[in-house]
Amino acid sequence: MAHNPNSIIHVSHLKKSFGHLEVLKDITVDVAEGEVVVIIGPSGSGKSTFLRCLNRLEEASGGDIVIDGVDITDRKVNINKVRERVGMVFQHFNLFNNMNVLRNLMLAPIDLKKADRETVKQQALKMLGRVGLSDKAYAFPHQLSGGQKQRVAIARALCMLPDIMLFDEPTSALDPEMVGEVLEVMKDLAREGMTMVVVTHEMGFAREVADRVLFMDEGKILEEGTPDDIFTNPQHPRTKDFLDKVL
Repeated sequence: MAHNPNSIIHVSHLKKSFGHLEVLKDITVDVAEGEVVVIIGPSGSGKSTFLRCLNRLEEASGGDIVIDGVDITDRKVNINKVRERVGMVFQHFNLFNNMNVLRNLMLAPIDLKKADRETVKQQALKMLGRVGLSDKAYAFPHQLSGGQKQRVAIARALCMLPDIMLFDEPTSALDPEMVGEVLEVMKDLAREGMTMVVVTHEMGFAREVADRVLFMDEGKILEEGTPDDIFTNPQHPRTKDFLDKVL
């Protein structure tokens, strides 16, 4: 696949192995600026590993990953500078329980960007407002519901003012009634033009919000297309089989 000059993420022949286990097998994909790409597929298909390679939480075993012109597989690259622009939201919230919400949000911009404390505080309050939690600035994580914790985790990622947001199954640890509030925040981000790569089991979200859906199995992208292509007219037998089970 030729490198699309408009792509903010360019992945070429990515491979990842853990010992003898090959988890990602020759993945090539581009993500355009402002595009929402949703990755679906069975557990163990390599979706989360792929996402973690995009900010080098996992080191690629082969291939190239170029984020906004920077090849992050180059060992000389300052990956922390790249990560400032690539926000990540995990399945589990990873909040610091000994800090209130506001301090959780302010920590990285002050530590990593050496930003001015008052500026960071105002930014953090603004981001809490964006996720509908202005009233929780001084609450501690143990005082929040799962859905609220995940929205705080999204606000924390946004405090770094990223160009790209990666979401790794952000609703899978939540009670069903809390899923909607987190997806609503993600839909708002998509509407605002945030570049997003989302691994999820929420097919309704994929259908409604994605510009493009990738179906992964056994470490490969077996099919990609618009939500309409994938959900109403899947071409690959494995995609059909998967969707028959989950829809």
